[in-house]
Amino acid sequence: MSYEARQKKRRHKRVETKASQRRSSESAKRWFLTLAKKSGKFSCCGGGFERGAEIVYRHESRAFRCVRCAERDPESKGYRPSIRWERKQRAAQ
Repeated sequence: MSYEARQKKRRHKRVETKASQRRSSESAKRWFLTLAKKSGKFSCCGGGFERGAEIVYRHESRAFRCVRCAERDPESKGYRPSIRWERKQRAAQ
């Protein structure tokens, strides 16, 4: 393994560690508006979604909801846009 490869590996580990320190159990329970990485089905209405579709997502007690159902449900009503979603919106403008 070359010196460059080891340096790259160290940088990656440092970034991963820093990112995991910023996450908390509290943020895992929040609802976020994000873009789907893969296609799947909503847990609320059973409808399907494609890759790149807007979904409302919670990590802990994992659930996916469509935006329409998330607006109606008081539990997920206070969702917020994810960083990924905001970047995509800025790029589209």
